[in-house]
Amino acid sequence: MEKRLPGKVRRALRARYYDIEPRAWIGKKGLAESVIEEIETQLEKDGVLKVEIRKGALISTGMDRKAIAEKVAELTDSELIDVRGKRFILFKPREGWERYLRRLERKASAERREKPVRKVRLDIANFRKKFRKGRD
Repeated sequence: MEKRLPGKVRRALRARYYDIEPRAWIGKKGLAESVIEEIETQLEKDGVLKVEIRKGALISTGMDRKAIAEKVAELTDSELIDVRGKRFILFKPREGWERYLRRLERKASAERREKPVRKVRLDIANFRKKFRKGRD
């Protein structure tokens, strides 16, 4: 699965939503359709969701935690932000990926268009005159 978000945005999201509580759980049903639907509903509501993987999911699916998280992200068309232990964070913009990515591109290009830092030319002769006057 390709990553749509730049690393800078992913880090900012990870820092911002690190301490939220999980609102969805994957249990012994594994990646059943009802579980995926619930995750999609929560993502549409808030845009960010922390999911917890229970031990029964590891046994029933036969996959490791990272593989389960990647599969859920793929099935829900969301971006996997972070996997830490048994919890992972998903992000899906409420306005849609096209609009969200366009807004990110506009913001990045506006930052690049800002005025460059003015270079200050150091005039050695004037500096020496001022320095000598202060010593005398």
